[in-house]
Amino acid sequence: MKMEIEIEQRRENKLLGREEIYFRVRYDGSTPSRKKVKENLKNALGLKGFIILQYVKPVFGSREAKGYAKIYESEKKARQIESSYITKRNAGGGGKAEEKPKEMKEAKEGKNE
Repeated sequence: MKMEIEIEQRRENKLLGREEIYFRVRYDGSTPSRKKVKENLKNALGLKGFIILQYVKPVFGSREAKGYAKIYESEKKARQIESSYITKRNAGGGGKAEEKPKEMKEAKEGKNE
């Protein structure tokens, strides 16, 4: 899949110790996953910090999406500022997807008794 990233705005937020980036992604096929967008953004900018991908919104009727990302020096700094669900979503682990099967198994076991 071919993907191009164009930076629309890049600014430093010294108060919160992060860099904020508004970008546009052009792609072929379906909307790329958050993971692929993060990897390409990191490679395109040569970033070393922890990236919080706030959103990637497809533009209706075209093969592009608009996005907003925040870059922190470390994951620890991001956890101090961002909501827990945002840091979980961007840490790569994905908390909710792993928890659901356990809950469903317990519910099924409870019904069988």
